[in-house]
Amino acid sequence: MLAVPTFADTVKQYVLVKVGYPVYVNGQEYTSGEQPILNYQGNTYVPMRSVGDILGADVRWNSELNRSEITYGGGMPHANNAFRHIQVTGSNGHYTVTGEARVFEAVMNYVVSAQNNDLAESTYMLNEGAPTWSPFSLSIVIPADQLPLSGTLKIELFEYSAKDGSRINVMPLVLETFTPRVNN
Repeated sequence: MLAVPTFADTVKQYVLVKVGYPVYVNGQEYTSGEQPILNYQGNTYVPMRSVGDILGADVRWNSELNRSEITYGGGMPHANNAFRHIQVTGSNGHYTVTGEARVFEAVMNYVVSAQNNDLAESTYMLNEGAPTWSPFSLSIVIPADQLPLSGTLKIELFEYSAKDGSRINVMPLVLETFTPRVNN
């Protein structure tokens, strides 16, 4: 005679309840009709990407490793196979991003986004392509009416794969984090 566990023993059920109280992150209230705040046994759950945007963290799905990844503060990469010595300066829609790149055929790309909305995307031609490291300086201007009232303005440096056209060697960077102004 064999002992076979019943299906019910292997299934766990979770009852999540939409919360009726506000959640504040750095003084900013999180609100979303599409992604509500939930509670499970006294623990509050807020969507990772939303909190990441508010805090200036990079939240992404790594399809190669099949996992979610959050990179925040000092955890942001300062170099990868294609970009190194990166520095970001500026504020209020005027930014300079400098560093060195080593990319195929001297073509690097970038996209500027806020709250998962692309605001600007462009290609930049370096003086030399890989395997040489070539310096670059990007001047980024985002009009005031496109700047977020709250959340994080980000830039991703990357190159397109010669094999399949996908983005590779992606380097996410924070340009500026905006917090809502409180009128006194």
